[in-house]
Amino acid sequence: MKKILLLATGGTISCAESDEGLAPQFGITELLQNIPLIEQNTEITGEQLFSLDSTNMTPRHWTALAKRIEERYDEFDGFVITHGTDTLGYAAAALSCLIQNSRKPIALTGSMLPLDCGNSDAPGNLRGAVSFASADNTFGVCVVFGGRIIDGSCAVKIITDAPDAFRSVNSPDLGTFGDGYLKFNGNHTGETKFYSELFEGVYVAKLTPGTALRVPRFEGLRAVIVEGYGTGGIPEYCEAEIAALCNEGIYVIIATQSLYGGTDLGRYQVGRVAARRYTLLEAGKYTAEYAAARAQWALANSNDFEEFRRLFHYNERRR
Repeated sequence: MKKILLLATGGTISCAESDEGLAPQFGITELLQNIPLIEQNTEITGEQLFSLDSTNMTPRHWTALAKRIEERYDEFDGFVITHGTDTLGYAAAALSCLIQNSRKPIALTGSMLPLDCGNSDAPGNLRGAVSFASADNTFGVCVVFGGRIIDGSCAVKIITDAPDAFRSVNSPDLGTFGDGYLKFNGNHTGETKFYSELFEGVYVAKLTPGTALRVPRFEGLRAVIVEGYGTGGIPEYCEAEIAALCNEGIYVIIATQSLYGGTDLGRYQVGRVAARRYTLLEAGKYTAEYAAARAQWALANSNDFEEFRRLFHYNERRR
């Protein structure tokens, strides 16, 4: 008998119409009642951790999710998390940092249409997530959505209103699922490790042509991810702020506004000169979601820049 823990957090999958628009209203009972064709020898236990639009989810909610999974890790064979789609990519990135090399499957899923819509994608995604969580050869934190199984560190929502809204960026899908089938191609390595903290003092700044970079100095700011152009180019008129951040001991990570490909500061003069003048890190092939989560995790588990650098870049397979 495979034992699965379903953790509900709200999101569109749990929404119904209200006077002010869609809002989470359905709970764990309705979710359990709408998982179609549960495989034989599968027992699902449900818990309602939150009931939030995912716009209101924060790193504190994701650390609570990781903690709950750790508390019940030995009791269950797999885990399913229902989550709103708008920040599901951030949730998957955060959990990929908080639960590393999980030998058990942890599926994040949701839907583009509420559970009670006649043509909702919720039942299919729920079934796929439960199939992933109960299969013999699956593992790790993955987004199971719209027929795709995506590594949690690579998942990005690229469409606002389509049933296949998520893509795996800079890495192939780990598998596919559909009506009555599931294929998974992962290769588990490493020891399972749980972490309990994400440091929230990370800011993401996006460059705009002709506008000087200005980063707000809020209390607790420790790292800034600068989304540059192309492979990471930094305009000369933005270097003063880069220099100021570095002088203040704030770590600067250069990412790209391009969805695919990644950074390479050494390729063009506008990147190479900045890298020579200042102490910068590169996001490489990390998604923006994963770069932010990785920085939050590295800050929570390091005491100085060199340790932060090592932890931020430790996931070499995603660089």
